[in-house]
Amino acid sequence: MEIIISIGVIITALVAAVALISYSVYSIGISKSRITAMGLAQDGLEIVRNIRDNNWLNYKRKVSNWRDELNAGVYRVQFDTNNLLSYSSTTPLKIDSNGFYQYPNGNNTFFYRKVTLEYIGDNQIKLTCEVTWQQYGRNNSVKAETRLYNWLEEPET
Repeated sequence: MEIIISIGVIITALVAAVALISYSVYSIGISKSRITAMGLAQDGLEIVRNIRDNNWLNYKRKVSNWRDELNAGVYRVQFDTNNLLSYSSTTPLKIDSNGFYQYPNGNNTFFYRKVTLEYIGDNQIKLTCEVTWQQYGRNNSVKAETRLYNWLEEPET
């Protein structure tokens, strides 16, 4: 009888240990992907901010032109271009051999990035970047949001 009880206790302990290890591996995978997705979301915001800043550097600071190349809508963005790309919900980001996420080259990842621009008045843009992915049979997403302002506004002449 004591042997049967001992075997039961050992089996219970082993099952609990395997479940804990399995959950830990799952949590590590989700956490790693969430950190990557947060970086991709922040990167998306910074790419659009860079387009606005390039407009300023080209002296486009008036209400009529500071938003050149920044039309309201839904887009994809990529680090090495100053253009917004048309949005496609079926086009995943790819990662190249240098570790850069982009669309034309590299291996497909399971990350999809969507950037939404919404005009709020003449001198403000609401910018939202959402990164989605599917992992372990679950849909996941992170979202980052900021506002871009034309604080260098020059009067119309």
